[in-house]
Amino acid sequence: MSFSLRGVAWTAFAVAVVLLIGSSVLLYQATTRQRAGDSLVAHTHEVETVIEDLGSDVFEATNSRRAFIIAGNESLLAGYHSAVENAPKELAHLRSLISDSPARQRELDTIQADIEKELALIAGSLPAGVRGTSTSEQEIRVTLQTAEIGSRIQEALQRLRNEEDDLLRQRQQEAAKNYQRTLHMITTSFVIALVLLLAQMILLSYQFTRHERTQTVARQSQEIVDAFFSSSTVGFVILDSQFRCTRFNEAFPRMAGMEPEQLPGRTASEIFRERGMHSDLLLQEVLRTGKPVLDREVSADLSAKPGELRHWLVNYFPIQEDGGIFTQLGIIVVDVTARRNAEEALRKLSGRLLGIQDQERRRIARELHDSLGQYLVGLKIALEMLSQSQTEANAALLAECRDILDKSITETRTLSHLLHPPLLDEAGFASAASWFVTGFSQRSGIPVSLEVPPDLPRLPESVEIALFRILQESLTNVHRHSRAPSAEIKVEADAEQVSIEVRDHGRGIPGYILRHVDGEGAKLGVGLAGMRERIHELGGVFEVLSDDHGTAVRASVPLAVREEQQPLHAGAEGSGS
Repeated sequence: MSFSLRGVAWTAFAVAVVLLIGSSVLLYQATTRQRAGDSLVAHTHEVETVIEDLGSDVFEATNSRRAFIIAGNESLLAGYHSAVENAPKELAHLRSLISDSPARQRELDTIQADIEKELALIAGSLPAGVRGTSTSEQEIRVTLQTAEIGSRIQEALQRLRNEEDDLLRQRQQEAAKNYQRTLHMITTSFVIALVLLLAQMILLSYQFTRHERTQTVARQSQEIVDAFFSSSTVGFVILDSQFRCTRFNEAFPRMAGMEPEQLPGRTASEIFRERGMHSDLLLQEVLRTGKPVLDREVSADLSAKPGELRHWLVNYFPIQEDGGIFTQLGIIVVDVTARRNAEEALRKLSGRLLGIQDQERRRIARELHDSLGQYLVGLKIALEMLSQSQTEANAALLAECRDILDKSITETRTLSHLLHPPLLDEAGFASAASWFVTGFSQRSGIPVSLEVPPDLPRLPESVEIALFRILQESLTNVHRHSRAPSAEIKVEADAEQVSIEVRDHGRGIPGYILRHVDGEGAKLGVGLAGMRERIHELGGVFEVLSDDHGTAVRASVPLAVREEQQPLHAGAEGSGS
């Protein structure tokens, strides 16, 4: 599982913020507890103060009576009167302060009873003292009683004081511990938060540095792309989702035959004039599927130069936005007009050479028949005449000469017919094909079936020659390479085209050769290349199908052949005369 630096930085920042918020909460809680502790400490101090005041009042009441008994001065009873007035209030106040402790409430009840008892004894002894009728025994008795009760009161108040002191110390210790614990937690959280914030700052700084470096690399890459885009001799175009031109390089307007200011806002169909593109459907499919279309050939007339046909090799590719949606299209255009013109010129030259070759074969065949053939026939007649006056000595020699001469005449006639069968000119393709297939079967021993429409008319000369050469080359390949036990030939014709299929049941054509049939033909044999060029020159279709069960050579030629093929015969005849 991978984490980005940005994610780590934001995580550290979030943790730091949480720690700071937690520290604030802890600080608030600590302050609240500290206030509560201070309130409890103040409460304890208040209890101790009330206890001190109460004990002082009881002590003052006792001393006031003693001073009055000794001096007899009623003004010395001010402490007693103050105690009588303040003691109930102090007891009530003390009771409210310790109301949360039932045990101390019970102890305070005992103290209150003793105080009330002591004040009652003092109050009962004062009238006799004022009248001067009290005896010393009575005073001593009252003094002892008040002293005993006062001692109990002081002891009880002292216990309360001690308990309050213990409670005060306990509360002070708890407050100190709570303060230290909170202080440690706040300090730890603050330090961790600072460390995290520092880490975040470092990560963000590193991320920012990487971002700047990435921007620099992207800017350099963009500059390289822009330089390549603007200086390339290949045309580059960017289209929006409506297939309107938004950007292009300097080479494209020259290819499209337009001025640069004419291109922005124009659709692809307007630029390429629809011929060969069917642009809208094609571009919609590219945007919908996200799959590029490569090496599509487009041909169109330049708008600025009507009638001037241009050829382009075009690649269409989608441009993806950040959201994964394809909203733009890129087009790479290569002008292949010169190459197409050169290929067309080469094809015409190849066709003309094939035509000249056929005419040269016709001329050689005629020369063999009219010249060498006549000489051989004359020689045979001379030998026949010589044989009539032969002697027994040279009879065997003359017989051998006649045999050799017969073979030479047969081979010369066969060679002449193979170069250009006279039946092709005299009776047409059907008769020439039937003659050739019969002779091929006799010479090779391979049975061949021929299926030709019985009503097949005479075809244009170039078509008949092309069909015969397809048949001738195909059967030659069957004999030389396929090891086929048999072969079939089927010819079909209608008002628009004529087709031929030569099928054998041999071992097939090797794959590496078959792959070149539809290619440039650089590695094809002379026979296959010649067949293909003948058919292409006539505007037809040539294909070869082959597997382990045999090979089928198919060719179809439109009957409306090109007129430039016809003058070759006259030119060849003139050269051979």
